[in-house]
Amino acid sequence: MRQHRSASFTTPGHAGSISLWFTVAAFMAGLALPHLIAPTEARAQTAADSTAVLHWTAPGDDGTVGRATSYALRYRNAAITGTDTLGWWNVATQATGLPVPGVSGSTDSVRVRGLTPLTTYYFVVRTADEVPNWSGFSNVAVVTTSGDAIAPAAIADLSVTGSTGNSLSIRWTSPGDDNNTGTATSYDIRYSTSAITASNWASATTVTGEPTPLVAGTVQTYTIAGLQQSQTYYVAIRAADERNNVAGLSNVVNGSTLDTIPPAPVRDLSYGDLGSWTTEQIASADFEETNYRDAR
Repeated sequence: MRQHRSASFTTPGHAGSISLWFTVAAFMAGLALPHLIAPTEARAQTAADSTAVLHWTAPGDDGTVGRATSYALRYRNAAITGTDTLGWWNVATQATGLPVPGVSGSTDSVRVRGLTPLTTYYFVVRTADEVPNWSGFSNVAVVTTSGDAIAPAAIADLSVTGSTGNSLSIRWTSPGDDNNTGTATSYDIRYSTSAITASNWASATTVTGEPTPLVAGTVQTYTIAGLQQSQTYYVAIRAADERNNVAGLSNVVNGSTLDTIPPAPVRDLSYGDLGSWTTEQIASADFEETNYRDAR
């Protein structure tokens, strides 16, 4: 009965940086060869997952007899040029976490994580015994990852719907995950006292507590608080999906907070001899007295 053994590894420098995975099954055989063999392409099956799973048949310690000691698996996103497999191998990335070879004829596999979406990778494996005597190069497993490269649509109907002395209320229609389809992941709302453009977006003030995007086509609202009174503000918004594909800048709107601060009350009202008053003060007092009598 053929045995199956597996292991997993994360590509160096990419751990945790890619959250969209792709499942790839690639079959690699004829690994323990006593001489150099020019690699040939192996078929690869891709699906919507983040993992690349490579399978191959374990060779032996001596040819196909016994049990080998270790594997070396390397990969690049560049194909082998002509027959220069060794040159390709010397600059390829070394995978880690490979399984210990099984007995000759068993199936070994490795789960590759951390691949970049929308990228073609080339994998080659070699086997060593305890000396170590290294096998020739395997055939090439070619894996092309797919991925989400479509950003949410740019919001085009952002509007200011109300204001107070220290806040502005805004409204917009939610885009989707892919253009106007699905549901985006997050919003980035920013404001400034000067007009916002794509070039100065980074310097605008970022709000906190934005709502979670709803399914495309849903009207959503938010209130920007903590603003200064009687001030005009410019506001814009961008959406992003789970792959951090960011939408273009929305339409830019502006609104003004209200002036809700009345004049301070007079605190030095007094009476005295009109001789010390100016002509303007006396005229003003006479006018106000007349209005007072008329009002009665």
